[in-house]
Amino acid sequence: MIHYFNYTNHIAEDGWSRRDFIKRWWRLGATDVRWTPPYYPSLRHALVSARDSYLAERSLRLLYIEALPRRVANRATADRPDFTTTAWMEEAVAATVILFDRRRRDNSAYLSLLQCVNDSEVMERLLGVVMEQLWKMGCERISGPTGLSPHLQAGALQDYFHVTPPLHTPYNPPYLPELLESNLQPLTQSRLFSIPIPPHLPEAGHGVATLEPLTPARLSGDLLPLLATACTAHGDFPPPDAVEAAFLLRWLAAWPLSGWLAQVDDKPVGFVLLQPDLAGSVQRAHGGRNPLWRLWLTWRSQRPVRAGRLLYGAVLPAWRNQGIGRQLWRKTLDTAQQAGWQTLTIGPVTDATPGAAFLGKQGAQAQQKYRLYSSEW
Repeated sequence: MIHYFNYTNHIAEDGWSRRDFIKRWWRLGATDVRWTPPYYPSLRHALVSARDSYLAERSLRLLYIEALPRRVANRATADRPDFTTTAWMEEAVAATVILFDRRRRDNSAYLSLLQCVNDSEVMERLLGVVMEQLWKMGCERISGPTGLSPHLQAGALQDYFHVTPPLHTPYNPPYLPELLESNLQPLTQSRLFSIPIPPHLPEAGHGVATLEPLTPARLSGDLLPLLATACTAHGDFPPPDAVEAAFLLRWLAAWPLSGWLAQVDDKPVGFVLLQPDLAGSVQRAHGGRNPLWRLWLTWRSQRPVRAGRLLYGAVLPAWRNQGIGRQLWRKTLDTAQQAGWQTLTIGPVTDATPGAAFLGKQGAQAQQKYRLYSSEW
C-alpha cells in the first residue's frame, strides 16, 4: 500500500515549466498499458508554445501536484516484521489543465487532460488547488474531464477498460470514476457506437441531396454551421466558433481526414468526417515522442487499417427526415468498405439525442460509456 505526504503544488507559467508539466502528465498516463497517448508534437505545440489563439482565449492553467510516496508493508506477523520504505524523490501524483470558456454564461471552466493516482486524498487536494485557481479566474463551476476542447473528448470512461480505446476517445483507469463521484456530481452521459462493415451494402435508396468529397478545412470556414450542428448534441458545451473549429481540425489532422458533404441546390445541408483508427499504432509508437517513431507513424498512417472512425456527422435541422442522413450513412459504409475497414466506431454520442437514435436504427451497438461530472463552489 502507498501513502503520500509532503505535497507540493506547481503551476506551469513559462515554457520550461510547461515542458516539465508534459513530462509528469505523460508519466502518469503511461502507468496504464491500455492508455493511448495523444500525438506528442500536437500536445507539445498546444501547451508549450503558448501561441495557439484558441487556448490563449481560454486562460490556460497547467497544474500538477508532487508528493513523496511511503510504501507500507502489510501488518506485521511473527515471522515478518512491519516496516516502511520512503522514496527519496517526490513524484507527480496528479495533473490537469484548466480551460475557461468566456462564451459560457455560467462562469464554468473545464477540467482538461485529468490524470490522478488511485488515492482519494490526492484527488481532493487537486480539486482544492483547482478551486483556488477558479476563484482567481472568476469561475464558479468546473466540469470534466475533457480534452483540450470538450468537443475532442468529454467524460470519464465507465466500462470496457480491457479494450484499447479508439482514436480520439477518452481513456482512464477504472478507479477514476469512483474518485470523481466522491467529489463531483454526474452531469451527462455519452456512448461510443460500433458496427461491423457488412460485405454487401444495402441499396442506396433515394435522397434529395447530392454527395461530394468533403474538404475538412472548410469546417472552420463556410461549413462551420454544419460542425456546430454536429457538436450541439455533444452535451454541456457551446458549439465551436471558428477559432475552436480550427484548433479541432489541426488536432485531428495529425492523421488522414476525409468525408462527404451533402448539398441540395448547391447549399450544404449535411456532412460526415471520417478517419482511419490508428489508436493501436499511436499506442505502439508511444505517441511519437521519439522522432524515429514519429517517422514510422507518418508511414503507418498511409497504410491500410482494420478499423475506422466517424468523428462528426450531422444534417441541418431544416433538412432532416428527407433521407439525407441515410444517404450519408450509406456513403460512409461504402467508404469504409473500400478502405478495407472491418469495423466503424462512431462518436461518442450523447444519450437521448437524434444521433443516438439514428445509430440504433442502423444497427450500431452502444459500447463504451462516458460520464461527465461537474460541481459548483
